[in-house]
Amino acid sequence: MSTRSGPVPIQSAADVAGIDVWQIRRWADLGSVEIEQRGGVETVVLELVMAMAASARRRRPGGVKDSLRARLADAKVQDPDRSVSDLQRIARNDSTA
Repeated sequence: MSTRSGPVPIQSAADVAGIDVWQIRRWADLGSVEIEQRGGVETVVLELVMAMAASARRRRPGGVKDSLRARLADAKVQDPDRSVSDLQRIARNDSTA
């Protein structure tokens, strides 16, 4: 398996990064990673997947602060005029629903 940084099949990127394909798809849904079709094969930029995986590994669970940070990590900003406190309030309300 090559460890080049260009486009590689999504499964290969997941294997090299030590993550599941669903995680890459989740990042793609959030706009962090782009999945492209190349000759009928889904590809991603390996270097970007590796960076995202490393960032995810650095986050260590522990306490309310980290829990809130994890919920906010996947927040999609629909209204750019919202403040951080608005997003925190939304995350808290979602966690109690």
